[in-house]
Amino acid sequence: MHLQHLTPHVYYLPPDDLRDRPMLGYVAGDSWSLAIDGGFSPDQVQGFYKQLEQNGLEHPAMTALTHWHWDHTLGLPAVEGLVVASNLTNDLLRAERERLQDKDYEKRLRSWYVYVDREFPGVPIPIIRLADIVFQDYLRLDLGGVTAELYHVEAPHTPDSTVIYIPEDKVLFLGDATLGSFENGGTMDSKAVRALQKFVDSLDVEWVLLGHEGAERV
Repeated sequence: MHLQHLTPHVYYLPPDDLRDRPMLGYVAGDSWSLAIDGGFSPDQVQGFYKQLEQNGLEHPAMTALTHWHWDHTLGLPAVEGLVVASNLTNDLLRAERERLQDKDYEKRLRSWYVYVDREFPGVPIPIIRLADIVFQDYLRLDLGGVTAELYHVEAPHTPDSTVIYIPEDKVLFLGDATLGSFENGGTMDSKAVRALQKFVDSLDVEWVLLGHEGAERV
C-alpha cells in the first residue's frame, strides 16, 4: 500500500481488505498535521509513518478517531502526539479496555473476529489507549492554512460515529459511518441513514473517504 495524495492538503493510505485494515488519513497544515484513525495495530501505524517519511511529510501531531472499533484503534499505542475523540468514543474505548482484561473475553474476540488474531498472533492485544482530548458534538482544529471540523453525527454504523470535514479541500472523512449497524448485526437504520445523508448534503463536498473503501468523488 502506498500513500495517495488526493487534494492539496489531504493524503491517505488505502485500506487493506485482506487484513481488514482501514484507510488512514492525513491532513497537512502549515503549522501541524492531523491523522485520521489509529489503525488496527502498531504495525499498521508504523507502516503509515514510514510512508509519510518517504513523501517528506511530518508525523502527525494529533490523531482523530472516527469511532471506537478495534480495527481503527488497536494501533493507538504506537501513535505519536495527541489523540482526539468524541466523549462517547472515549467512553466506549474505556469500556472495551476493561473487558479485554478478561482473558476469556479476549479469546472469544479472537475467535469471533479472526482479523484480531491475525494482527496479534501469539501476542497479547495491546492495552487500549484512551483519548487525550475529548469533545462533545463538534470541534474545529486550525492546522495552519487548513482546518479540520470534527462532528459527532447520527449514522447507521455505530452511535459514536465521528466524521471529519476539511472545508478548504472539500473532503469528508466518513470512517465506517455508512455501513450497517455493528451493534445490530449489520442492519441499516433508515432514520440514521437519512440523518447522515442530510448532514453530508449540508456540506460542500467533492471527495468522501470511506474507512474500508478509500476515496470516492461525489
